[in-house]
Amino acid sequence: MVEIHCHILSGLDDGPVHMEQSIDMAEKAAASGVTSIIATPHHLNGHYNNEPIVVNQAVELLRAELRKRNIRLEIRPGQEIRVHEALIRDLHAGKCCTLAGSRYMLLELPFGYIPSQFTGILHELKVAGIVPIIAHPERNQILLKKPMLLSEYLKQGALCQLTSQSLTGLFGRKVQKWCFHFCKENGFHFISSDAHGIHSRTFALSGGYKVIEHYFGGDAVKSFEENASRILSNSHLTIERFKPRRLGMLIW
Repeated sequence: MVEIHCHILSGLDDGPVHMEQSIDMAEKAAASGVTSIIATPHHLNGHYNNEPIVVNQAVELLRAELRKRNIRLEIRPGQEIRVHEALIRDLHAGKCCTLAGSRYMLLELPFGYIPSQFTGILHELKVAGIVPIIAHPERNQILLKKPMLLSEYLKQGALCQLTSQSLTGLFGRKVQKWCFHFCKENGFHFISSDAHGIHSRTFALSGGYKVIEHYFGGDAVKSFEENASRILSNSHLTIERFKPRRLGMLIW
């Protein structure tokens, strides 16, 4: 399994503070079946600023520790970039990382609103050959109330990443139902744990896949897994839509 959104680098954001905590996360990820992680520390969210040189250095340090301890887990660099008005300027200035050096970039919307310039940013990213992935849209209060807005962003070429714990119900029934409705109406892109540690916000990718398999079948799980792997190889995605095979209140 491939995690495309994870805060495993120590001392950079609200993830692990020390290297030993990063190692604990790596061991737990490997034990859960994760083979590759794209490390995505917060960038320009008002609290943390992690430019590519900082991320790459932290990735190399963690890789070295994993080799010493014979922990078989691939770590690749990335960022979770807060959408801001200077994003395109920062991209051209080399201040933004794509995921694992691919064409795909992970973007985070503010939780309480959508920046007025967001549609323009999506257009400019497309012109630049970048495919934006909207991180956990189910956590944005505007999109929770107006999911059709997200559909419009997808029509502009954006993709999205749902949090696996949102699917399992950790963040409440409302968020869970929203995620199922999104999957039913818009097809499948990515899920990831957005792990920050080994306790409350930890690796739950396998649990998310079990829920998807239960309601949408094994082919849907394969679609998610292949999409994540294609980021690592910088390949085009095949976006599919799957009909739910089980009816129930979680979906409707």
